[in-house]
Amino acid sequence: MSGALFPGWRPDAGGREQVATLADRLREARPDGAPRLQPRRPDQWHATLCFIGYDAISLVTPALADALADAARHIPPHGFTIERVAYWPGSGAVVALPHDCPTLQALCDATRDAIRRCGIRPLQVTTQPHVTLAYLGRHLPAQPWLDGIDCAVGTLRVERFELLFNPGGRYEALGEWALTGTGIPEEPEQARLF
Repeated sequence: MSGALFPGWRPDAGGREQVATLADRLREARPDGAPRLQPRRPDQWHATLCFIGYDAISLVTPALADALADAARHIPPHGFTIERVAYWPGSGAVVALPHDCPTLQALCDATRDAIRRCGIRPLQVTTQPHVTLAYLGRHLPAQPWLDGIDCAVGTLRVERFELLFNPGGRYEALGEWALTGTGIPEEPEQARLF
């Protein structure tokens, strides 16, 4: 049982079709003799916005829900496109990486800040949003066959996010918030010292 807890984005029905197209291309691109792919199910596709931790269900409080709702009010609905598919040897994950999307990163940062305002120290902040498509073995050499995968599947829409809990093998939404902001929050500017 995982016990993972995090705010995350999951694709809507249209987005699941787009990710399914990319997952099909991944399977078709796998050459004979390449490590076996262990694909994620469509109901498992998500982007973690900020990882709170494991066995942290006790941290789900009205204050956390309010803080995440506040974060949603400051980030506008937006979209992102997939730049490439990559293999991460540490986890064995095969991930879809988006083109640079400041609004998606702002959403990650806003959820991180919301969590911290509740006195919770996230286990891992998200600096490179991604969608895990499959797993290969861990610590394998580079997988150059991934470089040729056509990632043009259109724009994936981010209009809401959820607080997700993994009790084992699936994700349960403990809360959901629509994005209603009108612009990306300004980064605070540090005053010059000299």
